[in-house]
Amino acid sequence: MKKARIAYVTETSPDDKHAWSGTVHYVYKALQDYGFEVTPLGPQKPLFIQFLLATANQVSLFLFKKRFDYRHSTPYSKAFGRIFTKKLEKIPHDIVVVCGGTEYGAYLNTTRPVYYILDRTIQGSINYHTILSRLWHFSEQQSVSTDRTAMRRATKIFFSSEWAASQARNKYLLSAAKIRVLPFGANLDKTPDRETALQPKNSGRLNLLLIGTYWKNKGADIAFNALLHLLKNKVNAWLTVVGCQPPDELKHERLTIIPFVDKNSETGSRQLWELFLSHHFFILPTRFDCTPIVFCEASSFSLPVISARTGGVEGHVKEGVNGFLIPYEDQGPGYAEKIMEIMRDQTAYEDLRRSTRRYFEEHLNWKVWSEGFANEIAF
Repeated sequence: MKKARIAYVTETSPDDKHAWSGTVHYVYKALQDYGFEVTPLGPQKPLFIQFLLATANQVSLFLFKKRFDYRHSTPYSKAFGRIFTKKLEKIPHDIVVVCGGTEYGAYLNTTRPVYYILDRTIQGSINYHTILSRLWHFSEQQSVSTDRTAMRRATKIFFSSEWAASQARNKYLLSAAKIRVLPFGANLDKTPDRETALQPKNSGRLNLLLIGTYWKNKGADIAFNALLHLLKNKVNAWLTVVGCQPPDELKHERLTIIPFVDKNSETGSRQLWELFLSHHFFILPTRFDCTPIVFCEASSFSLPVISARTGGVEGHVKEGVNGFLIPYEDQGPGYAEKIMEIMRDQTAYEDLRRSTRRYFEEHLNWKVWSEGFANEIAF
């Protein structure tokens, strides 16, 4: 069977493992591994227009404390449209895949089928994520228009969660036939085999792991409260936080801070493996999230996830299968109580570890994602 030739539209280089938490790179690799011929059109940016619009946003924030979402503005998106339309004219391709943002494709001029890989809608994320809060009314209108225009012109949109897909159906009135939910995979070059992932844990203490960039946004303060609640209940618990720093005054002998791990380096990758394998739960009381890729990575190590019920989290955490979701308003005790409930029965905990790994193998990996994508494209 002939495989489609894909023009891969991204703002960043598909070799950049940091862009969109690595998803731009791993989608690119997954499409190639499946057998598609993929031609990357990025990295591309309308630098002059970006400079002007970004400056306008900074001035607006300084003077009025209001944001101009220039990245989804009409002039910015139209500039991308001109750039990528010209590039499409120069390469043979059967379909266009736009990864990570509707602004790259909303004003593309092409007769080929266009597919989007996304984790949110703009309409559904306004005043949910800080970047899309305190917008000028005209900016909000432009951002939503860019998003809606791209999706209505698309052949199909692949969302990473039902949360995002339902917003597209309800807010943009898109038909169900135009939408497909495909969870993302683990953004790791190598994941452990099942035997390694399920190796016995140290039973002498309870280790909690949190990986995130921003202390408050990822709910690390709530995770710390959960630690204190566990200690209050005589649980020999420890919390490791990777990727962010707590407030200066916050220190505790049971709290370990690792400011940064570069998972794309050999040393960082090895350190990350050791962290996933040596901890009992991955805890992330995130305040807003579309797709926490780290849940896929934790699941590959059979590390159950305890997270807040918000945004697109449910797209990658199935209740009772690879973790549990705690009410958003909970400030820590609920996380601790759920962990204690699970750990009272060691057999139940080991069953949870096995189902967590199985969920990764059946749903949260890029091979499954690419097969789902290939089954849906019209070619």
